[in-house]
Amino acid sequence: MIYTNFREIDKAGRIVISKDIRKHLNISAGDILQINADDECITIRKAEAKCVFCNSQENLVAFEGKHLCQACLDKLKK
Repeated sequence: MIYTNFREIDKAGRIVISKDIRKHLNISAGDILQINADDECITIRKAEAKCVFCNSQENLVAFEGKHLCQACLDKLKK
């Protein structure tokens, strides 16, 4: 199913993502979104949790809003 909404950008540059789209994509308050732009298009998607150092998506530990994999965390401890 394709969801289409038309929204006005407010003076602060914000838009509202409708409840039905957020529910469909399992987006909640506090989630991180990835925003990409090219010459003609803006793409917004839910960011995948990955290690800030090696981009691994396995064995992640959250720290102050960032993710680290266990391997990188072990290296930092040394």
